[in-house]
Amino acid sequence: MLKKRCAFTLVELMVVVAIIVILARVALVKYYGALEKARSAEAYSVLADIASAETGYFTEYDAYTTTWSNLDRYDSAPSSSNFNFATALNNVASGYVQAIATAGSVNYYMCVSGGKKSAGSAPTCP
Repeated sequence: MLKKRCAFTLVELMVVVAIIVILARVALVKYYGALEKARSAEAYSVLADIASAETGYFTEYDAYTTTWSNLDRYDSAPSSSNFNFATALNNVASGYVQAIATAGSVNYYMCVSGGKKSAGSAPTCP
């Protein structure tokens, strides 16, 4: 009488491991996509607020400022673990503010007038 074995073969185990690897890769791609979406939402939210403050300053003084304390909403640059906003006002004369990524992301830009958004490279602002 033959005993029935209750074990997996090497081929079966390799197929299961391959399926798990494929599923993990798909999950990681989706995760990193969602993570980048969240980072861009954070950057554009802060940049929209900075652009709004600059627009208010421009309306009052007919010029943009590069000093945080001149903006009514800020005493200093906003803080974030994902972006550096300290230099956001450096290019306001060119018509945009910027969020510089601290790690693993792209830089984000927003035009002060019109709110045109751009990721990776500075936009052409009106």
